[in-house]
Amino acid sequence: MPYRGGIVPVTIDRLTPAIGALVHLDDRTVSDPCLAETLYAALIDHQVLVLRDFSRSVNDLVALAEAFGPVTNDHHEYQSHPESRDVVVLEWGGDRRPDAAEWHADMTYRASPPFASVLQAVHLPPTGGDTLWASMYSAFEALPAGLQDELASLDAVHDMGAFRTSAYRAGGLQAMSDALVAAGSAVHPIVAHHPVTGRPYLNVSESFTRFVIGLSAPESARLLTMLFDQINRPEHHVRLRWEPGTVAIWDNRATQHYAVADYLPNRRVMHRVAVTTDVRAATFSESGELMTQTS
Repeated sequence: MPYRGGIVPVTIDRLTPAIGALVHLDDRTVSDPCLAETLYAALIDHQVLVLRDFSRSVNDLVALAEAFGPVTNDHHEYQSHPESRDVVVLEWGGDRRPDAAEWHADMTYRASPPFASVLQAVHLPPTGGDTLWASMYSAFEALPAGLQDELASLDAVHDMGAFRTSAYRAGGLQAMSDALVAAGSAVHPIVAHHPVTGRPYLNVSESFTRFVIGLSAPESARLLTMLFDQINRPEHHVRLRWEPGTVAIWDNRATQHYAVADYLPNRRVMHRVAVTTDVRAATFSESGELMTQTS
């Protein structure tokens, strides 16, 4: 359907009831300087946007991300592209096993995780290598009301999770300890509220959430396991089969993603840019201009 949540009219198709939209752009729209306003409005509505046949250079990918806000080149584990420090290269294949086959939002072990990510398919395996996203709105809203109320007062510790492994293998216990300090840790509410929509969402992940503050270790483990199972229910998901030139943009706050590791020993290469700050959040929250679209 035509979408006018921003300035430039484009057509979008909702991918699932919970999350995701396919955005159709023509050549004129791609070059329009107001495109970011439209994409931002659609992103807030649908959480994940898929743009087909949108292949761009490394610098163009950075420019697309910068249209949403400042970008970061600060990642403790992944390598940057030689043409741009702001582009992370995610390359797996052969004996290199992917490390993102678990549900997570990016870098929640930081006090202020990135607002959004822009990911481009560069080299794809013959089959496999799909990415799934889950709506944390949907996951929270499907919980019983009494449990929602109980979770609202709880906080949880996030840290770097399985990134410990590469640090330990490289330099033992001291290197792992140093990596934990360098990456940082954070305490976040289990139920967070989106700064634009105000909607509550689940803010725990199997990758990075370690412990619920105030609970015993067994109580924390049982509660987190139950929430992780909730996030893993397919009614909260959308699954993307990548094609050459596909770009995905997602709101990192109320979504999680899972990169399926089913393509080895084939090679898969992706370019990702992380947007640190939502520069439009206050404007959209105060203006009330955002309109939810359905199709």
